[in-house]
Amino acid sequence: MKILAFDTSNQPLTVSLAEDEQIKQIFTTNIARNHSIQLLPAIKSALASQKWQLQEIDRIVVAQGPGSFTGLRIGVTVAKVLADTLNTELVGVSSLAILASQISFNGLVVPLFDARNQNVFAGVYQEEKSIFPESHQPISNLFAFLQTQPGNILFMGDTTPFLDQIHDQFGDRASVLSPEDSLPEGESIIKLGIDATPTSHIANFNPNYLRKTQAELNWLAAHPGEDKPENYVFEV
Repeated sequence: MKILAFDTSNQPLTVSLAEDEQIKQIFTTNIARNHSIQLLPAIKSALASQKWQLQEIDRIVVAQGPGSFTGLRIGVTVAKVLADTLNTELVGVSSLAILASQISFNGLVVPLFDARNQNVFAGVYQEEKSIFPESHQPISNLFAFLQTQPGNILFMGDTTPFLDQIHDQFGDRASVLSPEDSLPEGESIIKLGIDATPTSHIANFNPNYLRKTQAELNWLAAHPGEDKPENYVFEV
């Protein structure tokens, strides 16, 4: 099985190729550019490096979220178009799980993304198993849960804005990876993508934002009591 996997959920861009479980090619950049411009050339270059044709791909794996709304829309849209055009399998994996699965740690692993205003997208993993649902929430709620759990804690992802709070809350229990040291790795998305079940309806495959977009919030403000996704989608 030939696999094409990519992650555009945050600033880093990763494109990976694998045949069965063997990694063939990984391209990663952390330069702040427009993924809509970078992604397709990166895919083309990766395929060319292995002399693969796009039509040979058996499964497409994409980071489904959470993360940047724009980045997720770009990645998921490209994945859907390719999967539909090529009539190949499409798999979505968690952007947070990608980070958690690439680290070996004796304790709790907490990948998080800064959602601004002291909010985060975060999950809690132990031996790569989720023990706290991925969610968008105040970081104080995440800290409150972690205070109930024994053992050491490793924070990774967008840790810089919360560094002082982490050390104040957890002291020597906490280890912290900088954003530069916790970039998504091409191996992890491949590993998760192999184990995941392909979507049965490509047309219904959407980003996992974990919160409403601003456009949805604006629509709901103008349509009180109509918090139904189908109403918003129909109007748009």
